[in-house]
Amino acid sequence: MKSEFYKLIFVILLFLFSCNYDTKNTDDYKLIKSPEQRFIAIFQKDSAFLKFKTMPNGEIHGWLVIKYAEPEPNASEKEFYHGKIIGKFTKDTLFADYIFADRAEKIIYTNPIVLLRKGNKLVLGFGAIETYLGRSWLINHQAINFTRGRFQFVPVARNN
Repeated sequence: MKSEFYKLIFVILLFLFSCNYDTKNTDDYKLIKSPEQRFIAIFQKDSAFLKFKTMPNGEIHGWLVIKYAEPEPNASEKEFYHGKIIGKFTKDTLFADYIFADRAEKIIYTNPIVLLRKGNKLVLGFGAIETYLGRSWLINHQAINFTRGRFQFVPVARNN
């Protein structure tokens, strides 16, 4: 008698869960309709490439590649960093995290970056960074310097 009761409860629960299966909110699965934006920056012998899309919730998701021509004193090859950026525009300033790995790809770093939109350009800013519990943060947003920025990103036309 008890086993039949449990079977009945199981069938009822299975039915209830299967009826509720397809009622997810379709707003969670909106297609990203914003075009991908691409930028390039050259400073002396160094270069950088940035591309990103704006998500429906306003977040920025993209990639940043930086190539330094002059290696560090103990480095055996030229410095080359590539990783993803995730952030959000606050008025005309993009505050983002730059997530990349070292050359051996053993350690993953997350550094804050700031880009100021000036017309159709994006200027990389510098500011004091503090690391706490393995996470780096910009200390003072008002003290970010955009005039000393090494990279000024200009838009690149897309070839489709």
